[in-house]
Amino acid sequence: MRRLFGSLFFRLALLVVLVVLASQAFTLWMSARQREHLLADQLYAQVIDTLADLEGALDNLSPLQRVDFLIAYNRPGFPRLLPAASRQDAHFSPSLPALGQALRDRLSLGMNEPVTVLWSQQGERQEIWLDVQVIGQRYWLVMPAGRYIPPSVSPVLLGGLLFSLLAILAASLLAWRVTRPLTKLAHAARQLEAGYKPEPVPPSGPSEVRILAKRFNRMAEALDDAARERRLMLAGLSHDLRTPLTRLKLTVELQQDSQDKDDMLADIDELSRIVRQFVDFARSEETTRREPLALAELAASVVARFRREGMELALRRGAEPEIEADALALERLLTNLIENARRYGRPPVVVGVDADPAAVTLTVSDRGSGIAPAQRENALAPFERLAEHRGTDGGSGLGLAIVARIVKQHGGALFLEDAPEGGFRVRITLPLNPQPASLLPAP
Repeated sequence: MRRLFGSLFFRLALLVVLVVLASQAFTLWMSARQREHLLADQLYAQVIDTLADLEGALDNLSPLQRVDFLIAYNRPGFPRLLPAASRQDAHFSPSLPALGQALRDRLSLGMNEPVTVLWSQQGERQEIWLDVQVIGQRYWLVMPAGRYIPPSVSPVLLGGLLFSLLAILAASLLAWRVTRPLTKLAHAARQLEAGYKPEPVPPSGPSEVRILAKRFNRMAEALDDAARERRLMLAGLSHDLRTPLTRLKLTVELQQDSQDKDDMLADIDELSRIVRQFVDFARSEETTRREPLALAELAASVVARFRREGMELALRRGAEPEIEADALALERLLTNLIENARRYGRPPVVVGVDADPAAVTLTVSDRGSGIAPAQRENALAPFERLAEHRGTDGGSGLGLAIVARIVKQHGGALFLEDAPEGGFRVRITLPLNPQPASLLPAP
């Protein structure tokens, strides 16, 4: 829900909706005010005409004739002229509606004196009582107000609501058409971040968005070309170095045994290992080929290979999960982690395989000091080597970078953390249904 409220689509739609509703509310308010003034003018004109007619009719009548005239004149539903004492028998509203206020202001202005206006409502009958003076006496002029009262739901209000609804629908459609290309761009950017080359984004929408889509497609193509050239360069360099290294190692092995011979062979093996890491780093950029894989069996195979080399290594099989993954890539990943534990950690080294309904967990732990928390995020970068090992171990700084890239391509998460039982642990979670995911530093 928070993601929806923070989206550009929601904000654009909300902006248009607020503008439409505000304009409609202002228009309806202006229409209501204008209508009130028009009705007040009409009612004022009727009051003036009625008073003029009554004064003309009562002017030449005696008091008794005036009483008889008013009895005949006062009929329900028509204007009436009542004695001043008639107010005691009527019930009035405590507040005066807007129409009554407008009429009061209009009469006070026209007669140059304050006019008392009261509002009476009995059932559906609504009347306006005006305190007036006719032929020198005070009367109440009662004007029926029913025809001046607008209906509870006026056609103007219904029209405004219908127009607002149509405007909201049009605004939502417009916001969707504007933000849809941006959504496609965001999806393509996530694919690019995860290490995949996205499909070209079709340029659509406003001109600025079309330009952005074209520039993004060119950028993605340029990045893919640069990555391809880098892979070719690393692979070619590694391939070209293997032949002279093999020849050099053979030449050294044919020499007489000495301390220098063993040191040179160790250096050649170290160079060969670095070359292999360059090749692995270049291959880790390639798209993974996923197939059903028994992770525990793969871990057992890699652990057995290191045991044959004399390494003290244990395997804990907490589960027997099967996932969709690239077997060669995960074997390379586990090999690098165990090799790092052997070179920089302390025994015992334990490889663990666990699983839950959503993901599998692969751990490699040792009893060494590991990587300081402040350096763990930087340790995942290519060619990044810790200061205490720089220049002393012959490493290339690609081991964890290869691991991080493989984890990212499998949609997993990588954690560098302190082991609960002491020491250092690398924990990797891989989803059973892999999706590209961001790498997570150690919590």
